[in-house]
Amino acid sequence: MRYGLKRGDNMTGKKNHTALIPSEDIVKEAGKRESAKAARKGEPLLHMTEDMRRLSTPWSISMVRAQQIESFDLPAGVILDAAVGSGAQLIALANELKRPALGIELDGNIAVLCAANMHSASNGEEMQKTLDRVIIGDSSDAEGAITTYWNSLMKSGIRAHPPIAMLHLDPARPRDAQNHHVDEMKPALMDVLKSWNEYLQTGPRGPAVLLDLSPRLGEEQQGMIEAIVETIFPGVPRTWEWLSQGGGRVDRLSLWIGSISSKDERRCIRMGTKNIIAKIEGKRKNSKTEILSRPPPFGAYVSIIDSALIQSGLQEKWISKAVKENTGYSWLRIEGRRPLLIHTDPLIDNDEINGFVVSTGEIIQHRLTPPELGNIDQIASAASKNKIGKITFRCSLDPEIQPTLQRRLDKALRNTEGARAFMIDVDLERGSGSHKLYIICKEI
Repeated sequence: MRYGLKRGDNMTGKKNHTALIPSEDIVKEAGKRESAKAARKGEPLLHMTEDMRRLSTPWSISMVRAQQIESFDLPAGVILDAAVGSGAQLIALANELKRPALGIELDGNIAVLCAANMHSASNGEEMQKTLDRVIIGDSSDAEGAITTYWNSLMKSGIRAHPPIAMLHLDPARPRDAQNHHVDEMKPALMDVLKSWNEYLQTGPRGPAVLLDLSPRLGEEQQGMIEAIVETIFPGVPRTWEWLSQGGGRVDRLSLWIGSISSKDERRCIRMGTKNIIAKIEGKRKNSKTEILSRPPPFGAYVSIIDSALIQSGLQEKWISKAVKENTGYSWLRIEGRRPLLIHTDPLIDNDEINGFVVSTGEIIQHRLTPPELGNIDQIASAASKNKIGKITFRCSLDPEIQPTLQRRLDKALRNTEGARAFMIDVDLERGSGSHKLYIICKEI
């Protein structure tokens, strides 16, 4: 039995911790368990199980987070990840901030893989790397974990007792992340934060803590987390961050506390493949939606907005920068994956604005009937007359049939040269009730 571990061992008892030193030997051991692979070209080779690859924070997001933190904002000490998993986020933080890394993992097998990843992917100087460790055990027992860490350093001839400069925590969540209680996160937020509080270095703005949370947490659950943080770190500033990769949803939700918080309470980020495309910060402001009683005029503009911006509550801050003076605008929809904004003039064209726009276009056609197999040719004929060569369905359709409808329309327009367009649906309220109106917008 190597490193005192068997594959899949768990060290679950409090004050029962084991330290692993990242090394070539542990890389060889990890290679026997799981081969190292890169998720994308140019990213580090990391040892992970299939479950770990599914749950691990993508390397690009890990790096973007690390790059948002300035090393001089942190006090002296090591970066701690209290539920380290593969180590991807910890490695990115340690590499970018030039700090030693300390990870804690309950599962012995995963801890071995993490230690191997730390050794292989670290770009730190040798002195920094000599302080790197992975502790197998319960991260809610801070005293036991840090004592094991310091003892391991002493056995290696290092007499230092490094403090904790920053804590990162990405707790495991139940699959039903929309309805679970925050106490079901493992390890429990309250237990970990309370246990490590006395070991965290504190600067003028408090300790540095980054909580990586489920993107599906509702406002009530976010409020519970706020209450936990306020109980342990009273009065310490914090910033909520919503991160989107453009798929019509929030991909990551995190809470930045103390030294790593910004001057604003909320932040929304739109990421590309590797870098931040757009970022906005501010305070939440609610929006009102307009109910249409008549079809919107031709020549007006409709934009589909990234839903992460709406969930962050920063859409009004964004609008203040996105529309020109004297431009009229209204929200037609702020729920779901396709929030809709109608406006009288095109949006201001720059990356900070465009980053949160899924599609924008000029209204050129109304339809009273939804796309169906029987009317695809009619839709294509009308599109050709308007010099439209491609229409993307961005309206509510049966997901079972939408791909077929899209293929049929693409085929019908394959010989038509022209602009690109998209189709949306809006509710139209009239005296007799409401019905759907389908609108085709030419992209600009």
